[in-house]
Amino acid sequence: MKNRIPIILDTDIGCDIDDTWAQVMLMRSPEFDLKLVTTAFHDTTYKAKLCAKMFDIAGIDNIPIGIGINTGNICRHIEDWVSDYDLSSYPIVHEDGIGAMIDTIMSSDEPITIIALGPATNLAAAVKRCPEITKRSRILGMFGHISDGDKWIESNIRTDVEAYKTAIEQSDWEIEMIPLEISGSTHLTPERFSYVKSHAETDPLIAALMENSDIWYKNMGFEFTGGSSCLFDTTGIYAAITHDNLNFEDLPVLLRDDNVTVIDPAGKMMSVARTWDDKERFYDYMIKRVCGEI
Repeated sequence: MKNRIPIILDTDIGCDIDDTWAQVMLMRSPEFDLKLVTTAFHDTTYKAKLCAKMFDIAGIDNIPIGIGINTGNICRHIEDWVSDYDLSSYPIVHEDGIGAMIDTIMSSDEPITIIALGPATNLAAAVKRCPEITKRSRILGMFGHISDGDKWIESNIRTDVEAYKTAIEQSDWEIEMIPLEISGSTHLTPERFSYVKSHAETDPLIAALMENSDIWYKNMGFEFTGGSSCLFDTTGIYAAITHDNLNFEDLPVLLRDDNVTVIDPAGKMMSVARTWDDKERFYDYMIKRVCGEI
């Protein structure tokens, strides 16, 4: 295998279930050299517990976890799973997740890719504290919606607009954008979901994923109908592994005054994923990767 890709995962795990799927997919991806996980938005200590317990189950104890900026103790939809988990039992936890992000980037011998799955709150804080990190890292971010821009304000932008402006629009970071037209409507059919679930009896990590999913459905008050909810962030992990099956364009992206992302000559140049060649092929790849089969 070629040299592994040095990455930082910045995740808002614990609100929606897609981040949990994304973490499992990442953990099963030997292409990555995971340097740090930082937790983003809302109750970031609760989110750190989720990440740490997943690592424990996988037998991983050498990935640092940085607690990001707490913006409020809400959106704890999988809290039941970590209600009795002691975060201090995990070997490497940094209370100052922003400092850990900066130190990881600045001490790396290679440029780091930050896979940003949530709002840009931590990214904005890091670039304000240390602008030099933009020269030693790049961002692959789940932001924006361009094809139908007059109708959609993407959630990670809407949640913290000023952070997006600071970290994505106004910084010197190189940006790779995975917008909603790529990540949206990413649902597993009942057949594909059942395929993953069938591994739970023999795979502790899949068992934990299914437990998280069951708790999330119960606490959200959603009826489980056999398939998955939207697994947006798995597409970001995929794009960090390979651009095969995805079509990117270099485009000037502007955040309008109404917080909608559009293509505009005044915007910042970004590499934007525009279309899939075959999304069914992505689904087949994703479930096999989550199950550790490829």
